[in-house]
Amino acid sequence: MPMSFATAQVRVKSPDRGVYQPPTLESVTLESIAVEEIPSKESADPKPSQPVASAKAVSPKPRLQQVNHEDVVLIDPQSEITDGTVVGSGRVLDAPTIMNHPPTIYEDSYEDVGGYGSSIGHDSSCDGCSSCDGIGMGGCDGMGCNGCGGSGCGSCSNATICFRRDHWFGAFSGGVMFRSGDRLPALITTGASTNAATAGRLDQATTSVLSGANTEHRDASFGGLLKIGTWLDESQCRSMVFRGWAVTESSFGFDSTQDQNSVLARPFTNTSVTPNEPSTIVVAFPGAAAGSVHVDGSSNVFGGDISVRQFWYGRYGGTVDLLYGYQYMRLDEDLNVSSTSLSQNGTFGPAGSVISISDSIDAINDFHGAQLGIASNYREGCWSFRSLAKLGMGAVKRTARRSGVTITENGADSFTDPQGLLVRDTNSGTRSNTTFGVVPELDLSLGWHRFPRFDVTLGYHLIAMTDALQVSGALDPNLSSNLSSPLVGGVNPSASLRYDTFYVQGIHLGLHYTY
Repeated sequence: MPMSFATAQVRVKSPDRGVYQPPTLESVTLESIAVEEIPSKESADPKPSQPVASAKAVSPKPRLQQVNHEDVVLIDPQSEITDGTVVGSGRVLDAPTIMNHPPTIYEDSYEDVGGYGSSIGHDSSCDGCSSCDGIGMGGCDGMGCNGCGGSGCGSCSNATICFRRDHWFGAFSGGVMFRSGDRLPALITTGASTNAATAGRLDQATTSVLSGANTEHRDASFGGLLKIGTWLDESQCRSMVFRGWAVTESSFGFDSTQDQNSVLARPFTNTSVTPNEPSTIVVAFPGAAAGSVHVDGSSNVFGGDISVRQFWYGRYGGTVDLLYGYQYMRLDEDLNVSSTSLSQNGTFGPAGSVISISDSIDAINDFHGAQLGIASNYREGCWSFRSLAKLGMGAVKRTARRSGVTITENGADSFTDPQGLLVRDTNSGTRSNTTFGVVPELDLSLGWHRFPRFDVTLGYHLIAMTDALQVSGALDPNLSSNLSSPLVGGVNPSASLRYDTFYVQGIHLGLHYTY
């Protein structure tokens, strides 16, 4: 009689959506054949065999049959079957047609699949799908990464560094970065040429600031970040990551002579008199002095860290790693102000004498500390999202280097005084201190799997340093200076230092590589 067989009920997962596919029923109908009646042993007279009428073919109704696990034959989708395959109790299917189906996901649980355990682990294949539409056990899709290597995260081996290329990954990004900046006091002024005694003073309505009195180092700069990582175990549950980043130098400058501005002055607050009063050192004034001024400053910031990242949680296409390690960051800023003036009629010194005044301030910050944080990664098809949030805690060493000099030349005579206008004996030299500091960092990036093993990324990055010393913190807050010698009046400029939080942030574009 006709017989039919139904395939085992399985659930498969499409490449891009976790949608349940109904079971497919296939019927096999056996052809009717002619049979001969076998004579009975008890019959003495042989009878000629009589043909049996062929049975009428009946189309069976498809019926879903429950099968045992031992009756299920798992076949490689790429393989071909040419011979009969024995199923269950010995029934043979001749040359069945094998269709390339997606991998089978068992209906009970992951515990029924040998080697995968009861939890979904971290799988590095989710960090770089070779195909946006490819699926497979441990592949990248909306349902997560189904496995940690081949044995689950519980079997991670001890930390080892292997130089096989499938153990390494990395990323490079560059973008536009913006510093928090540093607000400097008025450094160079100009004003009306009617009164040499008040020309360029900050308390005069006709005074204009040519350099200073604004925030410097806020213009866009190029920044770059390089990351290199290696897996420390075959299961890819633990990794070591090296990161280095830098922002190109930010600088500003100002130069002028009496040809551009007939009045040039360097303002300060004179504390050698009581009460203190605004004053200036006149560099250029019509008929009395001719001279030039120069101002320049720069800012450099860079850093790096080494961290060990340990898989913590993974599900639905995403993973979360805990990280810990060492972090370094350096902020280095400087300011130089100089002026040269030729006295023409003796108003600002002996006629024919040349006075050159220079001030130099360096502010250096070095952070060394431990870091703790989390790093996450989520992938859905060709798209991925990565985040990094961590906190560095440690020591910030702050160093201020201040120097000044005044050189007076009159004919063959020359006199050098190791004091300037902003830096004098009261605050010159090198001063350092160390305090507890925090360096928080945040990075968010969106990736598009545009090339094999490469994601094109676009993201946002922010890093800060608390209690940092900048140039403005190494200057007297009121630009107070006492030019008397010996010192009479206030002890200025002040040697005290002031601190603030510095940060740099911006948008970056890059490539992320995973073998």
